[in-house]
Amino acid sequence: MRTRETGSQQQLAGPGWLRRWWLDRPVRVKGMIVVAIPLTALVAVTSASLALQHNERLVRRTALTALALNTSAQLVLADAVNAESGMRGYAATGDPLFLQPYNLTLANIADSRAALRAAAIAEGDSRAERTVAATMTREMSELAALKSAISAGGSVSSLVPLLEEGKATMDRLRGQVAGLVQGPAAVSAAGHVNITRMESAIDVLSIAGLAVGLLAGMTGVVLFASGISYRVTRAAANANRLGQGQPLVPVPAARDELGQLARSLVHTKQLLDSRAAELVGARDEAVRASQAKNTFLSSTSHELRTPMNAILGFTQLLQMSNLSGEDQDSVTRILAAGRHLLELINELIDIARIESGGFSLSVEPVAVQPVIEESCQLIAPLAAGRSIAVSQPLPQSGLTVSADRQRLRQILVNLLSNAIKYNRLGGTVAVTCQAPGLGPAEVAVTDTGPGIAAEDLERIFEPFERLGADQTAVEGTGIGLPLARALAEAMHGHLTAASVPGEGTTFTITLPRAQDIVQAPADDKLVPLRPAAPGEPAGTSLRVLQIEDNPANIEVVSRYVKTRPSIRLQSVTSGMAGLEAAAREAPDLILLDMHMPGMQGDEVLSRLKGNPATAGIPVAVLSAEAAPAVIHRMRASGALAYLTKPLELTELGRLLDTVAAGHDPPAEPAPGAEQP
Repeated sequence: MRTRETGSQQQLAGPGWLRRWWLDRPVRVKGMIVVAIPLTALVAVTSASLALQHNERLVRRTALTALALNTSAQLVLADAVNAESGMRGYAATGDPLFLQPYNLTLANIADSRAALRAAAIAEGDSRAERTVAATMTREMSELAALKSAISAGGSVSSLVPLLEEGKATMDRLRGQVAGLVQGPAAVSAAGHVNITRMESAIDVLSIAGLAVGLLAGMTGVVLFASGISYRVTRAAANANRLGQGQPLVPVPAARDELGQLARSLVHTKQLLDSRAAELVGARDEAVRASQAKNTFLSSTSHELRTPMNAILGFTQLLQMSNLSGEDQDSVTRILAAGRHLLELINELIDIARIESGGFSLSVEPVAVQPVIEESCQLIAPLAAGRSIAVSQPLPQSGLTVSADRQRLRQILVNLLSNAIKYNRLGGTVAVTCQAPGLGPAEVAVTDTGPGIAAEDLERIFEPFERLGADQTAVEGTGIGLPLARALAEAMHGHLTAASVPGEGTTFTITLPRAQDIVQAPADDKLVPLRPAAPGEPAGTSLRVLQIEDNPANIEVVSRYVKTRPSIRLQSVTSGMAGLEAAAREAPDLILLDMHMPGMQGDEVLSRLKGNPATAGIPVAVLSAEAAPAVIHRMRASGALAYLTKPLELTELGRLLDTVAAGHDPPAEPAPGAEQP
């Protein structure tokens, strides 16, 4: 590459100052020079050729003038000679037939003398012409006198003097004509030579002009190719390298436009490198910010759920107590508000995780029919409270989509809840499903509410946008629909809305199809189990060890267990104490918190499973940490169950009953809890 560049520069080079001068000229000047070189050669050759042609014409004109004078003089002389010869024949024979040349000369002499006069004037020799004309007149007069004498019958002896006088005049005329044409004859001969030479010179000049033109044109092409085209090609190659992020190839420095372009590319490369460095720094900062955000979310989730566990836990304990009707209503309202707040916390954290890319799903084939039935079952009390009928025509048997089952149910519950809350009293909600051919499946939720204006259909998917519903009695945060759409898109589907104002709104979830499967009817593990009443045994005696550092959480579990006399609860507040108690007491079940001082829950679980004395003890994690990755990791590490705080005491009761009965607890967390 370097050799080619050097060779191209040497084509341009010559002396260094000439190359430098050429590189620094603007492109328009280079273009003018490239055009001017062959044009100048053409003009020079053409001018020289025209000059030669002009001179040739002048010489030719001079030669022609001399030739005309010579021809006219010779014609006059010939006429005189013919007239004299005819007259001598007439004198010798007396036959008038010999007068024919004489008579012809008399007829032509005027024209011949006029032509001679014009030629002499053109030649500039009028004086010699007048002498010839006078001699010619005298000759013709003498011939006329001789004719008269012959016609009168004069004797031969009397004619001799006249003939001698005529001959003398004729000799004088010949001498005068010779003198007249001597100069023009020489001019004519020289002109012929000059004309021949000039014609040869014109031919040579034409050939030389063609050669010079070709050479000048080739020179212009070389200058253009080496000084412009080559550098343009190099600039284009550098532009491509710039786009590909490769180093630029050095080019000769110059002050013309192409040199400015080369410097601009270098400057652009420097700017891009600088921007790239800034972007790398920004990316690293964004990664650190994302990691900090994830850490903050994890911490926030734990910190918010921990006090909510105490609030909801003690509220559930109060609900199980013997309260007056008014107090029972108050507790119910507190519990509903707390659960609504918990739902809001979960939704905010879910949206933040989706935006940060830290949200994970368990996408698998999911039967549509059971999920629709479960979702409708969950919102049935809300629908009954507003006298709204929910219809759910069953989809085709075995219809299956590719989705996260829990998140699909979360989307459907969200849409059904909105369809009921924003519906008219006594309205209807219909859940339909379409799956044409092998295309995507569409689950639609249609209500008979007031509808949504066309210009507002996209606004409802913006976080915290409620279209004025915040001024009504309808509860909501404005993040349910944005979260539902984000979840649908995370499962490679989408959520759309269509509405007719005054008639109702339809929300449609579109999800990829999976191979249809035969799904058994949904089991009843999703239905909350009734907790054991106070004093009611839960099977054989169950020894439970709780490893928890939060006194409020300890108190919630302790008070709940008091309602089950068959359970004996022991609580410790650190991981090390829990390990010692587990090895010493060998409990039937361990309730383990995740975040504790000194030793985290995952390390406690690892040590429990690594100790042969405690490896077989079932461990259930009770934690405010609800990140799917953490849940998945703990379950993979040997945790029998993972219950998220705030606790649903019915779920805790179901876990205790299941362990007491000697069965594995359900693998799926309760509705509303997170799973990997």
